[in-house]
Amino acid sequence: MTVFRVKMKTKERIFWMFLSSVLTIGLFYPFEKIKAFSEISEKYLQVFHEVLTLIQSVYIDPPNEKTILIGAIRGAISSVGDPHSRFLNEEETKEFSEESRGSFGGLGIEVTYSEGALLVISPIDDTPAMRAGIQPQDKIIEINGKSTDKLSLTESIKMMRGSVGTSINMKILRKGSREPLSISLVRELIKIEYLKSAYIEKENIGFIRLSQFLGESTVKEFEKIVLNFTKQNVKGIIIDLRMNPGGFLDHAVKMSDLFLKHDLDIVSVKGKNGVLINVFKSVNRPEKALKVPVVILINSGSASASEILAGALQDHKRAKIIGQQSFGKGSVQEYYKISNKTMIALTTQKYYTPSGVSIHGKGITPDLVVAPISPDEDERFYLDRIVKQNILKDFVKQNPGYSEKTIKLFKETIAKKGYPLSDRIVRLILKRENSFGQKAPLYDIEMDSQLQKALDVLTSS
Repeated sequence: MTVFRVKMKTKERIFWMFLSSVLTIGLFYPFEKIKAFSEISEKYLQVFHEVLTLIQSVYIDPPNEKTILIGAIRGAISSVGDPHSRFLNEEETKEFSEESRGSFGGLGIEVTYSEGALLVISPIDDTPAMRAGIQPQDKIIEINGKSTDKLSLTESIKMMRGSVGTSINMKILRKGSREPLSISLVRELIKIEYLKSAYIEKENIGFIRLSQFLGESTVKEFEKIVLNFTKQNVKGIIIDLRMNPGGFLDHAVKMSDLFLKHDLDIVSVKGKNGVLINVFKSVNRPEKALKVPVVILINSGSASASEILAGALQDHKRAKIIGQQSFGKGSVQEYYKISNKTMIALTTQKYYTPSGVSIHGKGITPDLVVAPISPDEDERFYLDRIVKQNILKDFVKQNPGYSEKTIKLFKETIAKKGYPLSDRIVRLILKRENSFGQKAPLYDIEMDSQLQKALDVLTSS
């Protein structure tokens, strides 16, 4: 059997299965010949052959031989314990190729399999998933009435995709929630604006929101924004990488380089048995932002290239990292074309911060851990009742607007029904309900405790 290896057409990058991004299939070229089987392989291949023969000979129902064999292949890959390595059958390989050439209707959600569950890495800005309130670490336990524990990652992704305008129902299990949450979404053509920025005038701070490390012009635009901020003599720059699932490796390297002195390590790449493959270093160039203070915001939805940028600037003490522990996705997958029009994705490399720490499975620990505004367990229980009884929706219909007057009135309304909520949660849900269906602002200082801390750090330094 001849094996082929996929090489990327353009830049070396971290492969990250974006549900909303364009996937690129590269050129195939002959890979090494298959090695001879070891003694233990020969032994258990014989066992497998005997098991298959017995199933075919004596099992009570006629077996589907193809299903059995594909199940065995998937089982072999899953046994290595890596949720990012997988087998693609003929149909899945064809879909993979088609996705690289066109658009699709989706939800804007990045998922993986972890500990036997379909786990949300992050929702993507301005997508159905983000607007529905899906959060990192949510477990998707059901899609359109079908339990995900019986679906592969590929099957789950396929079910979430579909024609633009069609609806999908999912059940989500969230940490701290007593019962699963039912969410209905409508698929959209996912178009992502990777980079946004704003000047926070009162504090004299530059703010950059980077949703993914993708797009041909993203690096140049990022550099332009940063250098413009430095020319304005801002007190600091905040780079928001929350809910950013990653993207191109070279994007992360070039963005890190902008803030670092010449010849400093940014990220190192190691392959099988820990063999060092490459070390990416900062370069000498005329325009850099070496003096402006920097804060990077991360959370559990920050992964891959986000962790490379955050890790590089943290290790060189070039930025303060604020927020929550990142996801921990520091590996790259390569795709190999094998026989019968199938493919296999295998993790072949891992990435390490300048201090030599592996990102994979661990993530980046913030310098300042700050939790977002969120309800406690009792408040979640009351919120569930408030939502199910349409108390919030009915209140906003009768009392539209977000003001001190409506905040006070809503507190009184829910208190009479025996649903006490803290002031910050009342403000959070009332503001969200009043802005439902509107485009979310780039930032909201009032409701963003992590951004508040970043501003405090930069204005007090």
